[in-house]
Amino acid sequence: MPRIELIPEVLHGPQDPIHWEIDNLPLKAIIRRQNLINLSLDNVLEQMRNAIGTQGSLSNRLNQSINPDGSLKDSSINNANHSIENHQDSDLYVRMTRQESEKLTTVDENATDIRLEIYTDDSSFIEFPQGTLSIKPSETVTPSFESPNVVKFNLAFPSSVAHQHYYGMEPVPYNQVNPDFVNYKTSSADPAIPYIEGSLRVFINGMRIYEDAEVYVPGALIDEAWTLMSFTSDPMNGLFSLSSALSPDDIIRIDFDRNLL
Repeated sequence: MPRIELIPEVLHGPQDPIHWEIDNLPLKAIIRRQNLINLSLDNVLEQMRNAIGTQGSLSNRLNQSINPDGSLKDSSINNANHSIENHQDSDLYVRMTRQESEKLTTVDENATDIRLEIYTDDSSFIEFPQGTLSIKPSETVTPSFESPNVVKFNLAFPSSVAHQHYYGMEPVPYNQVNPDFVNYKTSSADPAIPYIEGSLRVFINGMRIYEDAEVYVPGALIDEAWTLMSFTSDPMNGLFSLSSALSPDDIIRIDFDRNLL
């Protein structure tokens, strides 16, 4: 469009025998309207030029694929990319790769076999791709079948873990004639009562000590110094040893568990 804003405006001047400011108002409004129309038309022309592409005109470009009646030309449809990989899945239809399609040919008609993956933890699993999976009872789990298609698993407490608790026991010095107050056994019996590994709990003057870390233990009397102590266990023989010797006034008690079978 021509640059209308560059064309001299025909307005009343201050020397004209009229009120030039007031009488020019409607003329200025018309000029502003013409400029807006011109700008809008320029925008439309710019879009039309962009739509031409490389065909010289918009009609040339449209004639590449559209018939005069608005229908698509067969030649344009044949030139379009109709590969299935360029389509998208929908709620009713999904794409399939050649590998997936060929895999379907290996599935027998009316097949009933299934493939199982049994996870032993979050990352490891046992795979059963084919054949028969056998489910056998264990000491704690017994499967049962109910017609027509229900499998139940019954849980039981295993007899191998049955054990007895001992609380607040006073251990016996290993050498009862000349005790060193370091080496102890769980009972005066010979042999001493064995205990389950990791179940022994030792308390000296009310403070629990541990096998894998030293802790401060108070003396039997208020003014006695605190001593760092730990212990070493011998579960199979019912024995344990302290890291430091006790005094005859110290109080020692133990808790432990022993297997019944």
